[in-house]
Amino acid sequence: MPWINFYGLGVEIECEEGKTIFEVAKENSIPLAESCNGDGICGGCRVLVLYGMENLSSPDFEEIKLARKKSLSGSERFACTVKVYGDIKITTSYW
Repeated sequence: MPWINFYGLGVEIECEEGKTIFEVAKENSIPLAESCNGDGICGGCRVLVLYGMENLSSPDFEEIKLARKKSLSGSERFACTVKVYGDIKITTSYW
């Protein structure tokens, strides 16, 4: 099973393959900015991927559209839309 390292919080959590970062964070009381409850419309849950981008699901059409609207950088993803398939390390500006 993959691990998510929430860098900046000093927390590492093993998760079920195919879960979103958002799901894992909420299940483990990890704070994430959001106002849409993970529906993929607010863009508040952006995370910076420090390691393991290749271990994440490819962006779908809706994520690409939101990424353009919110000016996401190439190393950022939305926690509510991206699924984890291998070890990753992420951070946000507010941890």
